[in-house]
Amino acid sequence: MYVMSSEETVAQKLGMFVSHLKYEDLPAEVVNRTKDLLLDQLGCQLLGSTVEWNQPVYKFIIENKPGGPASIVNYGDRVPVDDAAFVNGTFGQGCELDDHWDRGGGHPGAASVPVAMVLGERKRIDGKTFITAIVAGYEIGWRAVLGLLPQMHRRGFHSQSVIGVFTAAGTAGKILQLNPNQMTTTFALAGSHACGTMEFDQSGGEVKRMHGGLACSGGIRSAILAGMGLTGPSTIFEGKRGILMAFGGECNAEPMTKGLGLGFAIMHAAIKSFPVIAGQHSPIQLLTKLVEENGIGPKEVEKIEVGANEMLLMHVGAIYEPKQVIEAQLSLRFSLALRLLKGSNDLPLYIDPKLWQDPEVLELERKIHLFADPIAKDGDQKFACKMRVALSDDRVIEGYLPYHKGTPRNPLSREEVRKKFLTLGDGVLPKERLDRIIDQVENIEREDDISCLVDLMISTKSKS
Repeated sequence: MYVMSSEETVAQKLGMFVSHLKYEDLPAEVVNRTKDLLLDQLGCQLLGSTVEWNQPVYKFIIENKPGGPASIVNYGDRVPVDDAAFVNGTFGQGCELDDHWDRGGGHPGAASVPVAMVLGERKRIDGKTFITAIVAGYEIGWRAVLGLLPQMHRRGFHSQSVIGVFTAAGTAGKILQLNPNQMTTTFALAGSHACGTMEFDQSGGEVKRMHGGLACSGGIRSAILAGMGLTGPSTIFEGKRGILMAFGGECNAEPMTKGLGLGFAIMHAAIKSFPVIAGQHSPIQLLTKLVEENGIGPKEVEKIEVGANEMLLMHVGAIYEPKQVIEAQLSLRFSLALRLLKGSNDLPLYIDPKLWQDPEVLELERKIHLFADPIAKDGDQKFACKMRVALSDDRVIEGYLPYHKGTPRNPLSREEVRKKFLTLGDGVLPKERLDRIIDQVENIEREDDISCLVDLMISTKSKS
């Protein structure tokens, strides 16, 4: 590790960290957590490659930019590295099943793993370098979260396309073995790729799906261009017109480097159980608990009051009647109505347009009232949820959930992560191939060339 200077800019400090990070610096728990998150993201990419709303991005690339050193997941088309990352990153974030931070702020797996895969395929890196690069990307993304949230969300910018590009840049720069100055420049250039608003959570639009892909391709281009000598402002974060001021409205730079190198941000990542925005997981799990403990049926429910973080409610509380899949996945009321009526929140339910206008679903949605709960503060309490269910027999059932299953304080077991992966990959690749991917990930640090993992992610049907 290194000793930071107070005279260095944020980008310089982060660049020094990434450049000097070694596999030997990583504790066993960090390596194991990285493997779980890697496997989870690979499953998300497999499923994401099959759904119709991600297909425009795939078709755009293969029809306009064919030929290159990197592979598109499942299909096997060879295209330029930044274009492969654009498609695979879209696949990875395109079903709302990918990981997230335990205090919100984007989806680091979908911004790092696709980058590591396509660059690792081109550069032929070993497993230890691969793991280290993913850890580096998570670290940079987390640091951006600490500097930008919650102010950035209040201004309407989307984390995946603003914060995600720095995650991708950190991963890419590490694989390309950039020196500290080049890494600083990588972040400076990534700042010009930061983009994306959250208007989709107000009136819909599947554009959200490609924000992860945009982050991946922008991060890769930033690292490659930095290595070629393009320059950028080293004060990209804390400068007068830097990222913190432009997207957050204030310069909150200190948290971005505080404690850098004393722990690893990847331990703050959470794994999802449902194909919805992270802010819906606690309410779904809490309602499930109350229903199971009290034998509640949907016809008994008179009113449900849900207290959650104010910013999360802005993200999941605006849409009442979905008209697209993304709108269904962004509607907390729709998700809770599904849980009551179907006892499930599996992806096929969100895809079914008949359920969007189902009279029973709509009736339940009108009984769900959301309010901002001051207990659910930004930070460690971001995903806390309070719920009050009033029943037709005058009973009132109340509950509270401080954090949902899948977060670091209540994580999925390794077996649960593997089960999720097998479920996501079912029907995309044969079971034998999925088992091989699990084994490959479990032993990835022993591989001399991670392109063997890339090969396993391509369907034999696509190859034939």
